[in-house]
Amino acid sequence: MRIIAGQWRGLRLHAPEGSLTRPTTDRVKEAMFSLMGSRWSSGLAVDLFAGSGALGLEALSRGADGAVLVDHNRWSIQTIRQNADKCRTTDKMRIWQLDWRVAWRRLQIENASIGWVFVDPPYATALWPSVLEVVACSEIEVQDGVVCEHPVSQNLLETYGRLRRTKYRCYGEVCVSVYRDVKTGEVNHENRGLSGKL
Repeated sequence: MRIIAGQWRGLRLHAPEGSLTRPTTDRVKEAMFSLMGSRWSSGLAVDLFAGSGALGLEALSRGADGAVLVDHNRWSIQTIRQNADKCRTTDKMRIWQLDWRVAWRRLQIENASIGWVFVDPPYATALWPSVLEVVACSEIEVQDGVVCEHPVSQNLLETYGRLRRTKYRCYGEVCVSVYRDVKTGEVNHENRGLSGKL
């Protein structure tokens, strides 16, 4: 497992021990960021099931200025901290050992500015619809989108509240769905700068 692009390109990362986590493969991660586009608006990158922290670190490597990485498992939190130290980017990250619902409520209380949300829970939990519904009903506007990695067997709806699926690709048994917050309006993300706070 490594960082695909940006300032830490090629840097190998630690993975949490045990079978509770399932790190995103390099192939799927590269495809995921390709679907997201190379240009982002301002706002935090939020990973609600961070595992190793690889997605948040990938975002930071590509130019994001901030990330919130959430996981309820203490072994995952330890691994995230190790990887953040390895990248020397602990000052750009907030690492929360919380349930995803509690973390999202905290973000709402803070009135956080959010760019991208990563949703990659353990497959056995089948939490994608629950997370998408909570995000869609939230007062927080997600400026860029919500990215879900899920098995091909997990059928997700085209819309959840104000979230609409705009991209969907499968890579073997793994799929990536990208949802946009229609409340923010239609924006050509391919032509937006990767500057500002993320």
